[in-house]
Amino acid sequence: MLHVTTIDLNPDSREEYLPGYTPRFPHIASCVQGAHYLTGKAPWHWHESVELFYVRKGAILYRTPHCEHVMRAGSGGMVNSNVLHSTQILKPEADLELVLHLFSPTLVAGVPGGTVEERYVRPLVQDKARELILLNPADTETLSLLRQSFDLDEDAYGYELRLQAMLSAIWCRLAEQTHPRPRAEEQAATATQQKLKQMMVYINTHYAEKITVPMLAAAAFCSERECYRAFQSCLHTSPTDYIRTVRLQSACKLLLETDRTVTDIAQSCGFGTSSYFGMQLHAETGCTPTQYRTKWR
Repeated sequence: MLHVTTIDLNPDSREEYLPGYTPRFPHIASCVQGAHYLTGKAPWHWHESVELFYVRKGAILYRTPHCEHVMRAGSGGMVNSNVLHSTQILKPEADLELVLHLFSPTLVAGVPGGTVEERYVRPLVQDKARELILLNPADTETLSLLRQSFDLDEDAYGYELRLQAMLSAIWCRLAEQTHPRPRAEEQAATATQQKLKQMMVYINTHYAEKITVPMLAAAAFCSERECYRAFQSCLHTSPTDYIRTVRLQSACKLLLETDRTVTDIAQSCGFGTSSYFGMQLHAETGCTPTQYRTKWR
């Protein structure tokens, strides 16, 4: 199991890199421990794989464009394929232990175009209204399977077959408890998220430059009103605050991975001056740039 301290994102698309993920067996298992997780949060991102998770200890906030839930010890759930989501560890951070399966739906679908894919996998994956499927302590049998799946010996003969069988059993239970929304509502939500992704790509490409709402709207071929609505309805934030967050994430990465000066980092990440960068970083983390570099290195 991979122990994760941060996530790596494609700088252009915000899609997460999954180390060790291979087409031969499209799955990785990972563990997040709050005491070792940088900044205590994962920024907005997505991945084609589904994310099946279980909270062993502590609590974590999961956000998707249309829902927000605090997941506590003994609960779990699934983030659907290609769904924008973010997480934030709730204090005390040291208490959190979160385990995850990230896997391609093809792992349980079997034959492409076959009965399993058509009846059980594709309807759930394509139901974009099902952004986050929750499992609470009342879902005892499903949660029991989920816990057992993380206890499998990855080095044992037959591990892949046993894991595949468990994931299929869990998937079947999730498919049974979900029902598709009306198609028109699903299409509207998908169109909004697609425009949002285009604007996110623009921000992640141009965050070092001046960015205005009209520029963002033009990048997604939508109105300024649609731009504001997309950020608010899906990410629960404004375009300006999202730009600030991206700039801070990029600056923090440079603080940890390079020896560049604070002034240089501030200018290269779109903050202009080191004093303004320092003020924004302190408001977010409670640290000055120097303190942040020292603490997390």
